[in-house]
Amino acid sequence: MEKFSKLRPKNDFNEPDDEIKYEDGKLKVVKYEDWSIIKERDVVVCIPYLIESNQMVLRYEYIPTFKYVTGQEFHATVVGGGIETGETPQQALLRELEEEAGFVLREDFQIEEELKPLFMTKGHTNRYYPFILPLNERDYHEVIAKGDGSEEEAKSKSVKVDVKYINSVNSSDLITDYMLMKLKEYLKI
Repeated sequence: MEKFSKLRPKNDFNEPDDEIKYEDGKLKVVKYEDWSIIKERDVVVCIPYLIESNQMVLRYEYIPTFKYVTGQEFHATVVGGGIETGETPQQALLRELEEEAGFVLREDFQIEEELKPLFMTKGHTNRYYPFILPLNERDYHEVIAKGDGSEEEAKSKSVKVDVKYINSVNSSDLITDYMLMKLKEYLKI
């Protein structure tokens, strides 16, 4: 935790020098040098691994952008979401775990980031902060996952999946694939 105590997320939506080409509250497209750059909030993603039951927690999620392309409404994804202004990645992780998975970690639980933050593409400014989160039963308690209040969250749910099915998970995005690969490495599968 000490490693991140001085990190403060940059507020990418309030830079006065941006030449804004488009803005809708969730993202901006700005001109920088000769590039059009998509600016979004940084994101935290994780796969909770429940040690005693040998299960991983994934999302069965309604994602309009994926539905637009494939026609499929629900997709297997990881727990995660945008880092709010003033939040550290660890604080966002705790909030997202409760909102999306209904997991509240005990106060003295030490979150360790094993994986480095990643950019998704050359044209996006946001970074993904990935966490593999091994949990013993004593590390958390479960509450009702309430989501963030959006219609998409209301349609989605978190599910516990036995790790023996990890190779059968049909993920729809690179981040979920990456996180499943990292969980396999962690578990030496």
